[in-house]
Amino acid sequence: MSPFATAFRDLRVFCGMRQADFAAKLGYEQSYISAIELGKGPPGGEFIDRINERLQLSDTWEARLRAALDESQRKIILPVGASEDMYKLFNELRRQVDTLRPVQLELMQIALRLPDTLTTVQLPPALPPRRQGPMGKKKPV
Repeated sequence: MSPFATAFRDLRVFCGMRQADFAAKLGYEQSYISAIELGKGPPGGEFIDRINERLQLSDTWEARLRAALDESQRKIILPVGASEDMYKLFNELRRQVDTLRPVQLELMQIALRLPDTLTTVQLPPALPPRRQGPMGKKKPV
């Protein structure tokens, strides 16, 4: 289930309404409310505007719904000028997204929270190659 589906269902339960009553209050069909709660796809931002207009949401509920809507987007668009490495990373993620295990997701989230100071990794200087002596034997450097 998507973050928006969870937050939206929580709001309906908080309001103490069944799906049919909630749908009527918002001006939608019950089947649409059910589809949203099942995570069939996040609605647009105007949907939250309509909910706010009809229910007079608190700032907390509105912020929660908007944040959940943002976290529920299914499409990622790479920025113009993205590096080749970024394209490769996102496409590898796209290919494996259906098979990722919870530990893999957790590790990726940890990596994304690393501080910016860790973005440049200092590798030790490479050792010079060993020189070849007469008869193909390697000389010490």
